[in-house]
Parts: sequence; structure tokens; C-alpha cells
Amino acid sequence: MTLARIEDLGDRLVVWNLNAARRGALSPDYYAALHEALVQAAYTPRIVAVILASEGGFFCSGGDLNLLATRAEQTEAARRGNIDKLHDLIRAVIGCPKPVIAAVEGGAAGAGLSLALACDFTVAADDARFTAAYVKAGLVPDAGLTHFLSRLLPRAMATRMLLFGGAGRGGSAARARRAVRAGARRRQLRRGDGAGRPAGARPLGHAGHDQGAGEQRRDAGRLHPARRRTRCHGARPRQPRGDRGHRRLSRQKSPRFRKTEERDMIDPAFDTAVTRAYGTRLPVVAGGLMWLSDAAYVSACARAGIVGFITAASFPDPEALRAEIRRTREMADGGPFGVNVSMLPKLVPGERTEEIFALIADEGVRFVETSGRNPEPWLPMLKQAGITVLHKVPSVRFAEKAQSVGVDMVSIVGAECGGHPGLDLVGSFVNLALAERRLKIPFLIGGGVGHGGQIVAALAGGASGVVVGTRFLVAEEVTAHPDYKRALAGARETDTMLSMSSVRNTIRTLRNETSETVARMEAENPEIGIEALMPHVAGRIGRQAYETGDVSRGMLSAGQALGLTGEIAPLARIVGGLEEEARVALARLRPAPARMQEEIAV
Repeated sequence: MTLARIEDLGDRLVVWNLNAARRGALSPDYYAALHEALVQAAYTPRIVAVILASEGGFFCSGGDLNLLATRAEQTEAARRGNIDKLHDLIRAVIGCPKPVIAAVEGGAAGAGLSLALACDFTVAADDARFTAAYVKAGLVPDAGLTHFLSRLLPRAMATRMLLFGGAGRGGSAARARRAVRAGARRRQLRRGDGAGRPAGARPLGHAGHDQGAGEQRRDAGRLHPARRRTRCHGARPRQPRGDRGHRRLSRQKSPRFRKTEERDMIDPAFDTAVTRAYGTRLPVVAGGLMWLSDAAYVSACARAGIVGFITAASFPDPEALRAEIRRTREMADGGPFGVNVSMLPKLVPGERTEEIFALIADEGVRFVETSGRNPEPWLPMLKQAGITVLHKVPSVRFAEKAQSVGVDMVSIVGAECGGHPGLDLVGSFVNLALAERRLKIPFLIGGGVGHGGQIVAALAGGASGVVVGTRFLVAEEVTAHPDYKRALAGARETDTMLSMSSVRNTIRTLRNETSETVARMEAENPEIGIEALMPHVAGRIGRQAYETGDVSRGMLSAGQALGLTGEIAPLARIVGGLEEEARVALARLRPAPARMQEEIAV
């Protein structure tokens, strides 16, 4: 028997909690149904609101204590992961671009109260009671309750409620007056009317994507500096246009919102530390393509809802790099972008690195991707400038070091990647599992990523995003000869090879005359030096292939995701395809929540 269902009423969805036997206690079925409804509402123009209701006369009693009691045998990490799932659901409610309304009958207790306060509006029946029941079970509040109550009620009232588990009635005139003075907007209804439209009220306008979810995303209890917001009716941030919508709703008029670009929308399923840090729609970082990571490519990434990085090494002249940054900013249409700084000691002297970082800070670039060596000497300079640092490494052992010196995030690119996979040659799937165990900072997984299902797999494994490089080489915005792109589009996953391991600079490239020659030279002379290889591996030779389309010569970086490249297409279409594939993968996981191997804790 399922414990939740979604009812489609045309212009609104009602998510019914059917767990009447446990007084509406949260269940895996309810988690799945609510998440599905939020996503459906976000991307369906005719749906203008999501209503949370419960059968059985009690809105939600919070966590199922019988279920919680079984968690004692789990590891601390597993228990923490289960709590994080609840917090992710609260964030999804907060981040929904359409109004979410809690129809409270009987009562809302513990996490049920947190859920009600996370909604835009609470419609309380005359028998509704609100209680912070955690203390009665020997627990501390979670799911954002302390955050919500401290903004909804006067401090003394909120403190007493949290410490003693006191209850407030929906039908108490005195308490209602205090709540109104504290900033809450509530309307009392007769029992049983919560899920319907209030008498005489006109339907909300079909806001669709015009709701502006991009500006409503937030991390519960913490606001990122990039997300400038004000507070709303005691429980949630509100934009000025949100105030307008609230006023019109109170006058029973249809609100109209400024149109927001689709790239500003965010599916709660893809709301991660990466999307919050960069302000992107999807948790995807575009891999650096060396000479090809210019303003055209990076700005296309920004417009498509992901983030890309200009490669500083492609611009030996600092002023040329400065000009490219400014060009990218003009073309990005307000989207995020950054600069990649390779710090390989043999290729980039320290003073050159410091000069580049100073230029980046001077231009107001907010994001930097570093690689090649330990970024610790430059972190104070970058942090002082307010720059978010993503450090790229080939395996988890280097990621642990980067974490210890204070980078914000790490990307771990495995052996399948194009370019330099390092000497360890650890695969991406193994890196994912190891990183989930060993890292505390957000991490991304790269190497062989070219399908949306891999994005879902990475997120399920604990990553905050993925790095995609080879898949984007066939984008129309990439400044390369059409013949070069056609060659990649027709290649298979087996058309790459590794070489240059003899000089401890392993590289994965397209299999061609040059790469096979280099591999043969290394096999014949294991002690060969870089000087003997340089006539074949010099970067200028590969750059000529981008210009002429002749892929038979040059060390042309390409990963095993070549088998997923497909046709040449605009980058936005490629990103859209990844997103659609990710949604299909998510749909495979959601139809039967009862089959989940691990129930979701509350």
C-alpha cells in the first residue's frame, strides 16, 4: 500500500499524505511523491500551485519514531546522510518556483511543522495545532525549524516553543493575533476545506516559468552572497515581485511576474553545492579544452545554464587574457564563468601564476579553476578577493591534500578523461566511491562523462556535480574546423589511447599517426626524454588540427566519452540532451519507492 499520492486538479497539484495510521508521519513514499510534484509544477505552465494535505485528520506528526529507532545500527555517516535527505526535501519546497501551500488539519508536529513553515502559505483549519515536538522525544529540532521559527515569532516565544515543545492552535484568537503581529499571513478554514480553493477566490494566473525560480533558490539556514534576497512573511525570503504577488493574492487577483529565462530555473533534484556556488541551473562544469576554451565556448556554457572556464595558458599575453575575460562577460548574458589556471611547475613559473591571479581579481572574476600543483600559496590572495577556488586533480589522494589546504571544491577526473589523467589511472566510478568516504568539501566527478544518466549516478554517489569535456568538443560554438568536429562525432570510445607515461606526463588523446608514433618511440626506448618527443607533441601541432581539420597529426586530447558525442549541435542543445537523459534516469528510480533498499529517514 502506497502512503502518498498526487492528485492533479488542473491548475494545481495536491500531494496527499496517506499515512493515517501514523498520524501523517513522513515516509519514503511521501518524499518521492512530493519531490515529483515539485518538479512537475516547476516545468508545467498550467500548474500554478502545489498543495500539501493529509488524509486521516492530521497534517503531519513528523518523523516516524519506530523507523528512527532502527537507525541505531547504522554508521554515523549513514545516519547523517538520511537527515540530509530530509533537508534536501525542505530545500526543494523552498526552491519551488510555484507557490507551495500547507493545508494543515489536526496538527503539524516536529518535522511536520518544519515542512509547513517551509511552504509559502499555511492554511490552518480551526482544529490545527502546531508543536515543536522534538523535545518530547529527547531530540533537537532539525529540518530548518529553528531557522523558520526565529523569523516567524518573537525570540522569546520561539525559544519557549523549541525548548518546551509548546503548541499553538490555529483556532486561538490570541495566538493568531500574535502570529499576525509577528508577520505571518494565515487564513483559517473549516476542517476539510484545506486542499480546495478558498470560497470566492479566483485562480492564480498561469505564471509558468515566469515565476522566477532562479532567484528563489536558497540553502536552508544560509544565504549565499550571490543570492541577494530579503525576508518574506516570517518564514521565507521574498523578492520585491514576490511582495507584489502576495498583495495581489490577498486581494484575490492574479499575479503577473517578470519573465525569467529558462536557464534561471532549477530542478530541486539538481540543486547542489555546485549550482549554489556558481548560480547555474545544472551541476555541470565544462571541462577546459585548452586552446578551444575561449569566449565563444565559455559564454555558450553560461547561457546554457552551466559554467565554463577560460584557459589562461591559451593567452601568453596577460592583456590578451584580460580582453578575453571582458569579451566573455559581454557574451555570457549575465551567466557565470571563470578562468582556469594551470600551475604546472615546468610550464608556468610561480611569478607568472601570481600575475594571472592578480589580473583575474582585478577583472572581478569570481571563479577560478586551478590544477597542476598545490594552490596553497595563492589561496589567501584569492580568498581575499572573494574568489571561489575549484581545484582539479586526477585522484582522491590529491583531492584530500587540496581539501586540507582550504580549497572550496575539488573536481576529480578519472582515467577515462581526455588530456592528463595522472599517473594513478584510477577510474571515475572508483574515484566517486572513495571521494564520498574521504572528502568533506563538495566534489565533482569527471572522466568519461557524456550522458545525463551519469550525472544522476554521480549525485547519487555523493558528488555535487560532474565535469564534461569531450562531449562538448562537437558543439557549434567551439572554435574548431568542421572536419575536426565531424571526425570526433564519428569516433568511438575505443578511438583514444594513452601515451607519454615515460616522461611522467600521461595523456589520453585521439588515436592518430602522431599518438601512435609517440607510443612506439616510448616502447622502443623507455628512457626517452621529453626533448626527443617534443617535435611530435608540441602544442602548436595540435592547434593546427583545430584550424585545418586534419586530425591525423598532433596530440589531440579526447576522452572515452567520444562514443557519446553524436552529432554536431549547439551547446545549449547538447546540455538540454544531458538534462533530458538525467530526467529519464531519475524517472527510473522514482516509480517504486517501496523497493528502495534503504528507507529515507526523517
